[in-house]
Amino acid sequence: MRTETYTLPSELATYFINGDASIFDYIGDELYEQAVNEFMQQLEYDGVEIIDVVKHSERFVKYHDLADYGVLATDCCDYVGMIN
Repeated sequence: MRTETYTLPSELATYFINGDASIFDYIGDELYEQAVNEFMQQLEYDGVEIIDVVKHSERFVKYHDLADYGVLATDCCDYVGMIN
């Protein structure tokens, strides 16, 4: 099993780990939701599944793995992805 670590917004933990998309209703930003979904499609294409959050990794980050999708600086955590 190979793993990869991604730095991603903290508020997305329940979405990445449990598939709970209610965070998008709370935030109410369609462009943000679209950016996250595009990132998830790329992960799926690459055979990656987010499986865990690294404890005590939360911090404010200017450049993270969603920055290329237009997501600005935010509080992020490190997420572990398993590569199939």
